[in-house]
Amino acid sequence: MRLSDFTKFPHPVLSPFTGDFLSGEFSVDFDVSENLKTGSLFLRHNIVLTHPDVAYLVASGQAVVGCLVKCSDTYYNELRLLSYPDGNVDFVPGSLLNKVSLRPIVWLSTELQRWSPEALHSEFSVPVFMGLGDVIAIGAESEISVGQAKLASIESIFELNNSSEVEEGEVRVDLEGDRISILVSPTVFSVIELLRQREMAVVLNSIYLPAVMEVLDRLQVDHSYDEWRWFVPFMEKCRAKGIAHESGVSILEGAQKLLELPALKLDEVIKE
Repeated sequence: MRLSDFTKFPHPVLSPFTGDFLSGEFSVDFDVSENLKTGSLFLRHNIVLTHPDVAYLVASGQAVVGCLVKCSDTYYNELRLLSYPDGNVDFVPGSLLNKVSLRPIVWLSTELQRWSPEALHSEFSVPVFMGLGDVIAIGAESEISVGQAKLASIESIFELNNSSEVEEGEVRVDLEGDRISILVSPTVFSVIELLRQREMAVVLNSIYLPAVMEVLDRLQVDHSYDEWRWFVPFMEKCRAKGIAHESGVSILEGAQKLLELPALKLDEVIKE
């Protein structure tokens, strides 16, 4: 089954993308629990379904809630049933790794000969006929990160290097390597090395914060860095913290999330 935000249906579907219903919401909140040693994982879910007619079909067993789970790294692609209105779904160890997409849907487990749901858009004439297996609600896709890649420290993803080609006071970022290289002049490099031992909070705010912003800015328009070793752990850290890479998303906000609000650590400098 292939579903996207742009999938077209010949019948009304409750979704934030179709506009087929004038009111009502369908969404699923997921909470991930995983054992990093064994690889076992389960998803707790909470279903929000506020359209009364669609909710009635689910509650009465005439419709079923599920989630299309996809993982390109393990080739996992299955439609899993979700208990209503909440519950959890277990996955065997190794079935999911890194990026996992979750698309909630509701489909009919029976035919509806004369369905007249409220708040239906005027383009549809009621009553409508709905067949067995027809999708009647589709939610926004969400992504989760599974595995240890997201736990990599920022220091293991970035490295600080000096270069005579960098002007004094300037900071450059090189993404073409196993680690993201932050380049500064030899003089600044010596100063930063001293600060890293004494005042790491200053280094985080003055060096790492703009460097992470630069990486996020480049990734909004270019994902061709996937050959480098830093790419997967960096992307998984972003995914785990809900940081998107679409154009228009605040790179400052994303960088602060990745560095866990580095400005708060400046208070430690004052206390010392």
